[in-house]
Amino acid sequence: MAAESNTFDVIIVGGGTAGLVVASRLSEDPALEVLVLEAGPDPKQLPEKLMRALLTPAANTQLHKTPVDWNLKTVPQINLKDREINFPQGRMLGGSSGLNGLMFTACAQAVVDGWAALGNTGWEWPAFSQSLMETYTVAKAPPSFAARSNSKGPLKVAYADDCISAWPKVWADTIESLGLPGTQNILTSQAVGGLVIPDTVDPTIGMRSYAVNAYLTPETRSRNNLAVRTGTEVKRVLFSKPDNADGDAVATGVEYTEYTTGATKTAIARRQVIISSGTFGSPKILELSGIGDARRLEAKNIIADVPGVGENLQNHPMTLVSFEVVDDAPPTKDSFLRAAVRQDQEVLGFAMKEYMEHHTGVFASSGVTSAALLPLPGLDTPAGKQDLESLLSSTETPTGGPFSVAHEKFVRSILSSPSEASGYYIFGPAYPTYNAGGTNGLPPLDGSENNYITIVCMLAHPLSRGSVHVVGTGNEQKLVIDPRFLSHPLDLEIMARHVQFVEQSLATTEPLARLLKPGGKRAIGAPSAGALKDINVAKEFIKDHVVGAHHYTGTCSMLPREMNGVVDPELRVYGTANLRVCDASVTPLTPRTNPQATVYAVAEHGAKIIKRSLLTN
Repeated sequence: MAAESNTFDVIIVGGGTAGLVVASRLSEDPALEVLVLEAGPDPKQLPEKLMRALLTPAANTQLHKTPVDWNLKTVPQINLKDREINFPQGRMLGGSSGLNGLMFTACAQAVVDGWAALGNTGWEWPAFSQSLMETYTVAKAPPSFAARSNSKGPLKVAYADDCISAWPKVWADTIESLGLPGTQNILTSQAVGGLVIPDTVDPTIGMRSYAVNAYLTPETRSRNNLAVRTGTEVKRVLFSKPDNADGDAVATGVEYTEYTTGATKTAIARRQVIISSGTFGSPKILELSGIGDARRLEAKNIIADVPGVGENLQNHPMTLVSFEVVDDAPPTKDSFLRAAVRQDQEVLGFAMKEYMEHHTGVFASSGVTSAALLPLPGLDTPAGKQDLESLLSSTETPTGGPFSVAHEKFVRSILSSPSEASGYYIFGPAYPTYNAGGTNGLPPLDGSENNYITIVCMLAHPLSRGSVHVVGTGNEQKLVIDPRFLSHPLDLEIMARHVQFVEQSLATTEPLARLLKPGGKRAIGAPSAGALKDINVAKEFIKDHVVGAHHYTGTCSMLPREMNGVVDPELRVYGTANLRVCDASVTPLTPRTNPQATVYAVAEHGAKIIKRSLLTN
């Protein structure tokens, strides 16, 4: 049947988060023969150590820089003092849904309606939010937190046991002391304030819930009309050129390489080719297939001149501030982290035993349950409003084309609204676990027994946009990623004010304030206590320590062609008749928080659009 065939109705390039959602939904129709081609391995074939790290909620960073990680890195970032930033991305069936930090946060209505306002009819909030609800089921929530949801999707979402423990309560009460709600449901609330964040974990087995075990179930895999081939890297999409210069090219299949044999093969598509290779992989395949900016492509191989391919790369810049806590503060996770650094097998073994037997303890969740979405600090005061007006008036209107103008208008509206968030904060009772290169790991072992809390600060709506492009030919070919962090002057200004807010407001508000040691230690390389009051110190701190969150979007944006768009609202690539892109790369405005839920929802929504197209054509 489909497994042995080389001709299919639909070929999906990429078996990651979005690709498996689309494959699962399209193959529900037994009349459609669907092929998925994935460069990485099937998790079932992984060594036991990697498989355990994949499924154990708190072990995801053990997958970084392994065969299931594309292990990407940016070019030196001029505004971050020429630092290169590591960008992990899943290279396996399930993609980054098997590699990420599990946090499941719904996209803001303002962002989704912003997509629609850019010319994307059919992507308005009521329809998109319904697609989001179809992705997940809340499988576990504490009695004190009403996770009301009508969702009934295949992905399992659970609130960790410690989301109502001592430190999360301190965080929530501190946010409430600032006059904002302290414990909102990120899946149903659009308001600013404190948040309780669930993980993509199946609590019945205590393991990661991700695209493979949610959408590519044994029942789905057994469909006669679905073939999934791993270890197959697609090199290009094949086309039949139109009869006239104004016609659209027709995708007829793909050329791919089998890693095991080294053989180059061709798969034929009767009806559609769908690229779901992610924010970095999808523009790469388009450019290798002759679709992109004609000035970048080899003239003889140009299929369609689409200059937006690989442009509009968006990512949240983030940094953190840590505070040493008083001796009688609630327990933090630092003692466990120190044991992990020492490779203390007794401590680690006990924690793993608790996890394996009871699905509880430090290994049972992401460890991140508390967060906040906050407006620009001071916006509720005359001085704060004047500060923002001064910032906005001193920043020139962009000249980069219609989308640059629209993007800036959108972000300025967010910055000016007390009911919208420009800062995303994540709270954790532990020392920070990444360095200035963006590499996740464990904190240094300095011989002390100090305990800390850490507040991560992200810019929710960055204006800086970068690019990803294929450079070179043949064996010299490589992917060049340049996020251009902080290239827009407003980003540094806004982020500096949020970083100042961490020290000057959050850390001085009860009950958090009484638990922080006066003049206590900070993270290595951080300014001394009180130094961030000087905004220039805050800016230098950001330049020294900002890294990119693993929240990459935008490089095949769903925009009108005159706005440098790559796909239309039906996800069809401009200049082609039947080639589509469906993944995080199509979102023209990045979500304000972790994009995992948004990617699933984009795939569900896109699958409906593609299904409808296949039925009518």
